[in-house]
Amino acid sequence: MRSPRDVYTFYDPATKIWSGTKTPPLLNPNQSLGELILAMLAKTPDSITQISADTGARVTCEEMRLRTVRVAQNLTALGYGQQDIFTMAVRNGELVAPVVFACFALGIPLNTLDATFKRDDFSYMLETVKPKVVFCDQETLDEMQASIKMAGIDPVVYVFGETVSGFRHVEELLKPTGNEEYFVPAHFENVSSKLAIVVCSSGTTGRSKGVCLSHSLCIANIAGMLDCRPTDVLMGFSSLYWLSGLAFLLLGTVSGATRIITRESFRPSLALDIIERFRITLVFFPPSSLVAIVKHPGVVQTDFSSIRVLFSGGSMVSSDLKHSFEKLLPNANFHVGYGLSEAGGVVTLSDSDTYKDGCTGYIRATCQAKVVDDDGNALEIGEKGEILVKMEYNFLGYYKNQEATEEMLDNAGWLHTGDIGKFDRDGLLFVVDRKKDIIKYDNFQISPSEIEAVILELPGVANVCVVGIPVPGNDLATALVIKSGKVDTNEAEIHQVVERQLANFKQLRGGVYFVKHLPFTPSGKVLRRQCRDTAIALFNNCGDARN
Repeated sequence: MRSPRDVYTFYDPATKIWSGTKTPPLLNPNQSLGELILAMLAKTPDSITQISADTGARVTCEEMRLRTVRVAQNLTALGYGQQDIFTMAVRNGELVAPVVFACFALGIPLNTLDATFKRDDFSYMLETVKPKVVFCDQETLDEMQASIKMAGIDPVVYVFGETVSGFRHVEELLKPTGNEEYFVPAHFENVSSKLAIVVCSSGTTGRSKGVCLSHSLCIANIAGMLDCRPTDVLMGFSSLYWLSGLAFLLLGTVSGATRIITRESFRPSLALDIIERFRITLVFFPPSSLVAIVKHPGVVQTDFSSIRVLFSGGSMVSSDLKHSFEKLLPNANFHVGYGLSEAGGVVTLSDSDTYKDGCTGYIRATCQAKVVDDDGNALEIGEKGEILVKMEYNFLGYYKNQEATEEMLDNAGWLHTGDIGKFDRDGLLFVVDRKKDIIKYDNFQISPSEIEAVILELPGVANVCVVGIPVPGNDLATALVIKSGKVDTNEAEIHQVVERQLANFKQLRGGVYFVKHLPFTPSGKVLRRQCRDTAIALFNNCGDARN
């Protein structure tokens, strides 16, 4: 192992702050995403920028640029502009990229949601951002219509996929305009404060918040996240709801690489097929997907020799999982990363030469980090506390939520991650726990209080605490329930109400356990860590908590 200290990361013993190198971003952040993307597409017009694994359709950079311009001009003709905001809840289809790029070129902010959401998840964010236009897949239209009604808004809806009577189709925006050659993307004087995209992030409690990212942040932090080359072939299953999905879209496009897309959800067999069929060189898999691939019987026959870079993050990547997967990768550098939406991606990144078991790597260029105690005092090397990070380009706050913004971003520009960790003497970060209560399943963030609110609707429930049971690559949402005594309820009823009201990733995969008491602090707050210990014991032993 090679120490990155005093080479890639530096420590100030007076302030107890770790800093990355001062290397400026490779791409100029003082431009809009639209200006950058269209300029890069114009440089290599004949290169293939996108291939659909579903249909085999190949798109050149010139074709992508032309589609982007047409969408932008048609949106302008319809009266849309910088005063508006759009929402997208779509899978990775062939026409997604030009719509996204057109919005960037016009300065129209995008709020990205996941196509697997149910109406409750959709409606909350729709009510928050109040989009003028909503893009959704044909398969999602019923849930989206219901959520629009719940949110009390009246946007124009464009459908991807099959044509649906009574609704506009995205292909309408691709019609020729006759003046494509005269299009110039919008230029902004203060791109560091110009909103580009609103992604979702769950807080300590409550519902998702809209994380506002500027054009400058996306260029500096996201578009240069990994070493991507024009010869690379990229793949990731993440939709634009995920920062990794946005990163691969931007990274591949501005690097002149080829992105492989699919509208299908992750399956180990599909992932293995795409890796071999397209000779993937750069790939992202969250830990849950890595676990599924390693366990798949087809993995031993798969040729992974084309992979140059594998990146994993979003949840804890165990050293055992990393080493198991590295045995499959004869030519790859396996990167483990730690980051958050508010930082615009990765804060620390490991590589094969600097990795220690359990670490998440060292601080990236132009980033700073420190570990603090409960009073905000910076701690020494090796001491555990909350991880605070500072970026050259910070997020613009939570959409219409100043109170939450002030809790996350302090006056000195430090982001309070809510994660517990420590740095070792080599400058490697180890994330050891969450200060926040968030549960992660398939990289989705789940607020326990949201599931608890649904369960408490049942008359047979007096109280409930939902926690996450850690298993390889995931947390399993698990409920500890106190019965009311007035009306009897059972495990099946609780599962049914959660399944009916919440998305698939929010289901109680760890189970439902009935208990007589929950542990509380003197001030009346549930002690979630004690509840988690109880849930883990019950899950492992399948015992009866009433004893």
